[in-house]
Amino acid sequence: MIAAALSDRFQNDISGERFAKAFAWLASTDLAALEPGRNEIDGDDIFANVMTTPTCGPADKNYEAHRAYADIHCVIAGEERIGIAPVAACEALQDFDEAADFSLYSFPDDEASWVVLHEGDFCVTPPADAHKPACCGSAGPAELRKVCVKVRVG
Repeated sequence: MIAAALSDRFQNDISGERFAKAFAWLASTDLAALEPGRNEIDGDDIFANVMTTPTCGPADKNYEAHRAYADIHCVIAGEERIGIAPVAACEALQDFDEAADFSLYSFPDDEASWVVLHEGDFCVTPPADAHKPACCGSAGPAELRKVCVKVRVG
């Protein structure tokens, strides 16, 4: 599922060669066997970060966003709730770190869109979307194992 503002349609294009390569890697890789950390796919253009982390309540996290990369969040085990908000409507909490391609943002959770991912599900958050990953679902905090594929778009 991809949901976005129509005005952001060109920033949210996932039909390119890099996305095809990223999805092919996800489909052909035994994700459960991956070690935590960075996994190379195509240098700095496409790589995957595998992590195991506890989920937490949305109030315990901030939104984050990137400019050069879109994220493909894919759950390996557990359940993940991700809040999504337009970056343009968010309040920056810090200066954007160009080297890390990262900044934190604030946005009212009750105005955000939320997606719940289960094992094998994915969600794409392009640079136009701030996102609050690793939030817990209705069952409360639990361990989450996921892969976040970073696809250079900028």
